Amino acid sequence: MSRGGRVPGEAVTFDHLAPGPADTARLGRLFGRWSPDGAVILLEGGLGAGKTTFAQGVAEGCGVPGPVSSPTYNLVLHHVGERPLVHADLYRLAGLQELETLDLDEIFSPPGLAVVEWPELVADRATPPCAVVDLVREDGGRRIAGQLIGAGWSAVLEALEAGP
Repeated sequence: MSRGGRVPGEAVTFDHLAPGPADTARLGRLFGRWSPDGAVILLEGGLGAGKTTFAQGVAEGCGVPGPVSSPTYNLVLHHVGERPLVHADLYRLAGLQELETLDLDEIFSPPGLAVVEWPELVADRATPPCAVVDLVREDGGRRIAGQLIGAGWSAVLEALEAGP
């Protein structure tokens, strides 16, 4: 994990293969349903790695109705569901100066959950509970691995171990 070492707190690792997009979304749903309140999920990976698909699964797990698209042009979107979700996509930010236009407190102190795609510029601001999730294309599917940092992740770990 390239960013996990920058977040203080005890970490537990996980590693799963997702053969297709439905599997990636399913793992996201587990995080949306079982992550501790106030958690920030940092999604790392290259273009086409499945970050938005994972985030859409998180939204489903939070009970957000309707389709959820990536906030690439809005940067931050708020979704209302059974659990509130803040979804940020920081791909377009070129540097630290552009962060000044964002209210980082809304991202890093969510009432429900926050998902951040392309978190490189802000990962050091995440505090537990947070997850660093790295999505990598591999053999026609995705390897989804990461770290769960801080307390409150036992339900996510149980759901991941239980499988589909």
